[in-house]
Amino acid sequence: MSEHEITYLTDVAMLTVVVQVGRAEDILKSAREIGAVTGAVGFRANGIGARERLGVLGVAVEAEREVISILVATDQTDAVLDHLYRGGKLDTPGAGYIYVTPLEKVAAYIPKSMRERMEER
Repeated sequence: MSEHEITYLTDVAMLTVVVQVGRAEDILKSAREIGAVTGAVGFRANGIGARERLGVLGVAVEAEREVISILVATDQTDAVLDHLYRGGKLDTPGAGYIYVTPLEKVAAYIPKSMRERMEER
């Protein structure tokens, strides 16, 4: 069994985008355009908001959403957030929202050749 060195990344933030079902592809396309596809994870989630509680006859209606989480370097956070916001058309009412979570530490396997390039910079 080969042993790999654990690499800890410390200047990382996680952008989380919550959008209507079917709009995740717009977010992922925007992420690819700006080169922010490291650690991208997407999944579906259910939630209830104010609008959903007002469903037919006042009965709560489940609201399915798509959630995309993307890891980005801290110094790139604002640029990527802006690009995803515009690309996902989140300025449209009810389209969704995006938020940033600073991460203390991320453990990941990074090939030796890539680590060496990072250390040279």
